[in-house]
Amino acid sequence: MNNRITHEGVVSRVDGQKVTVQFVQRSACADCHAKMLCSSGDARQRSIVADSYGLTYSVGDEVTVEVTSQLAWTAMFYAFGLPTVLALVVLFPAIGWLGEMGASLLTLGVLALYYAIFYLFRKHLDRKVVFVLHHKV
Repeated sequence: MNNRITHEGVVSRVDGQKVTVQFVQRSACADCHAKMLCSSGDARQRSIVADSYGLTYSVGDEVTVEVTSQLAWTAMFYAFGLPTVLALVVLFPAIGWLGEMGASLLTLGVLALYYAIFYLFRKHLDRKVVFVLHHKV
């Protein structure tokens, strides 16, 4: 079983050891021939910054961006799963104490605090999230 997630992209910027790659993120059915008949086929332009690890890249180079699926699941947990659990743990007990409006505001405040802390630790997270680039052959 392949435990890697890959996307093909184009180098849009090189800044020392940091390489910015743009790629199109497609939904599972974006390439379907019937996508015009339904609204679920979408594609979005994304970009990531990866370390070149001493390899030489130029603007316009076609590359493959790779990350392990385990790392992708971990990132999704911290970005979406943990905040959802945190919101539910705060919201339901707080309804009894503060009513619906107060509990909702408290939950939004807790989530804002969570994402603020998440933002403050972005440099630490950058070291843990490793994108690997390969020249496209």
